[in-house]
Amino acid sequence: MSLQYIYRPAKVKSSEKSPVLLLLHGVGSNEQSLLSLTEGLDPRFAVYSLRAPLVLGAGSFAWFHVNFTAQGPLHNQQEAEQSRKILIDFIRTLPKENPDIDAENIFVLGFSQGTIMGLSLALTEPDLFKGLVAISGRTLQETSAQAKERTYSRSPKVLLMHGRQDSKLPYTHGLNTEAVLKAASFDFQFESYEADHHITPQMLQDLHQWLIKRISAGPQ
Repeated sequence: MSLQYIYRPAKVKSSEKSPVLLLLHGVGSNEQSLLSLTEGLDPRFAVYSLRAPLVLGAGSFAWFHVNFTAQGPLHNQQEAEQSRKILIDFIRTLPKENPDIDAENIFVLGFSQGTIMGLSLALTEPDLFKGLVAISGRTLQETSAQAKERTYSRSPKVLLMHGRQDSKLPYTHGLNTEAVLKAASFDFQFESYEADHHITPQMLQDLHQWLIKRISAGPQ
């Protein structure tokens, strides 16, 4: 299955190939939702904003179905795994499809369910991309279990961000992900904010600065 997306080429080319930012939206949203985040982004980035494959309604898509219960969110594991495989294929074939992008400087930015997918990719395919901005998400139980069974010789850098007043995916999910990344010896930074389940101006400022530094650091 191929993914639909919006592509915005880099505004400025500082080298022969452009670093890439892949945007993964949350449940019930679409490929338009995170594009505004890129307005103040480093102009060297080429941007792909991806649409999740499952249709929930008009303009509403998901990476997997989920039910929010008193015991916590319950998700469709088969759908999550299928979406993970689709994303792996998309990222691996991207440099062949677009020779103008830098395969050594691919970054993923996810929000909510998009973050869940980004963390699943980082923990199962640690050489797939260079960095991950993970906003207001969680780590799936099956992904955490897999991470405990392996040793990571290489992994993407991670910026983990979560609101302390998050009413959709409570702050404890951010703390749990912090523990998973720490146990896996990932190079990560965890920032918390006075926020609910949304992206604040301070988050935007922080993620922009983090991405600039990661590009400047060169290939992994």
